[in-house]
Amino acid sequence: MLVWILIVAAAACLLYYGVIVVCAGFGASFASIWLLAGGFFAVAAAGVRYYQRYPEKMQLWVPVSFVTLCGLGFIVLVITQILILGQIPATAEPNLDYVIVLGAQVKPEGPSKTLKLRLDKAAEYAVQNPDTILVLSGGQGSDEPSTEAEAMRNYLLEQGILEKQLLLEENSRSTLENIVYSHILIEERQKQKVSAEQNTPVRIGILTNNFHLYRAKLIAKHCGMDNVSGIAAESDKILFIHFCLRDGIALLKDRLMGNL
Repeated sequence: MLVWILIVAAAACLLYYGVIVVCAGFGASFASIWLLAGGFFAVAAAGVRYYQRYPEKMQLWVPVSFVTLCGLGFIVLVITQILILGQIPATAEPNLDYVIVLGAQVKPEGPSKTLKLRLDKAAEYAVQNPDTILVLSGGQGSDEPSTEAEAMRNYLLEQGILEKQLLLEENSRSTLENIVYSHILIEERQKQKVSAEQNTPVRIGILTNNFHLYRAKLIAKHCGMDNVSGIAAESDKILFIHFCLRDGIALLKDRLMGNL
């Protein structure tokens, strides 16, 4: 029974990798994790089958260690996904002073689907809260035709958002830099205001896709932005599982690197 479960898991991972390639192309970030997972389950199925046939040829510590590591890995996976999904806010806090809109890939034809979903949510929020400044954050990658911030600005202007509501941050290359550089930009802008307004606490939000919001808020808190609000945009429903897994691994990586 266990062998067949592992075989089905391997097939499901390989099939989902094919779905990712069809939807997002071979360049989809971190898509190869599903190939590795498929290979892992296939090898595990072969190992279990071998142990069932020839138990005397394999020392007991091998299957015990394998089951223990798999169990720990599964627990970590479940915990990260609960944290990611459990922290998605139901509604966005209104009338924030600034909302940092995190950038994502820009293709030659324009913003990627992930970025468009963020921008559509940003446009919706800007219309409902006309006094809020959107900080569009994202530099230019080697395969991008412009900075992400510039592409975001052009898209929002086409949606009817006023130029005065947009503030560009064009130097960041990661989520950490998005937040740090945008925070610096906000602080510099606040210093230009009259002293009477400087005493008023600045209310800041972070807008990104739902799967990405928990990690973004943790990074913001680590950078000294206490009580930052989260605004969740939708994500691609077909790739949602991939995005959640990818961000869960990124969450562990940032924790180990001290970014959280």
